[in-house]
Amino acid sequence: MTDVVLRAGTSALTVATASGGRFASLNLDGLEVLGRGGPGMYAWGSYPMAPYAGRVRHGRLTWGERRRTGGPRYQLPIQLEAHAIHGVTVDRPWTVLDATAATVSLRCDFDVRWPWPGHAIQHLTLADDQLHAVLEVHSDEEPMPAWTGYHPWFARRLARGEQVRIEVPCAGLLAKDGDGMPTDQVVPVPAGPWDDCFADISWPARLVWDGAVALEISSPCRYAVVFDERPDAVCVEPQTAPPNAAELGLATTVEPGSPLSMEMTWSWTSA
Repeated sequence: MTDVVLRAGTSALTVATASGGRFASLNLDGLEVLGRGGPGMYAWGSYPMAPYAGRVRHGRLTWGERRRTGGPRYQLPIQLEAHAIHGVTVDRPWTVLDATAATVSLRCDFDVRWPWPGHAIQHLTLADDQLHAVLEVHSDEEPMPAWTGYHPWFARRLARGEQVRIEVPCAGLLAKDGDGMPTDQVVPVPAGPWDDCFADISWPARLVWDGAVALEISSPCRYAVVFDERPDAVCVEPQTAPPNAAELGLATTVEPGSPLSMEMTWSWTSA
């Protein structure tokens, strides 16, 4: 299985189909803007998170009537720090459905780690100054919970210019409990560094490398996780709901023929 490379003008996007359908590279007129935050599959490029985004507390997914009575109904595999995290497609191959020089559509079927049969679809379109992504979560047989998003790692420093600045206009961030999980309480944004879910985003968010590139992220999503605790890369992750959304009652019910769909657009100019 080979990578897919989209080209438009001086921009090139490489999609690693065998590595979670992630953006392995976004090169803008010779500048690589994606980076690596550490070792392992969760810490490089920009990958879709499906059918859930972020952590699920101890892997215990409670949903529907069981959620209201507090009894865990499904146990997801523990992947990181005692929790399930970032869905079940990040380590799976994605199949190319259709491709042109500047577009690609891909599919990934969920495996047995997810209790419901389903799949995810990505539609990517590259222009010289913009990348548009649509991510869909589909149920194949019965209603199921879902929340989704993208997890980009942007390089803290590019080949030229200053260290990145992050601007995320929002109402505040969600306070965290003792497990580091977001609650439903919105509090003012403190000074960074952050590993937090920002709420009620006033898009676009901006990443600015002065002397090089300014990149804007736009999305209809209400939430974005911002993580900038690593020395080499930072994350601004649009999500349809916060991490652990089922426990908070914020997961979307997805039924056959009615997928959960999110959009994300990256636009860039010289800075």
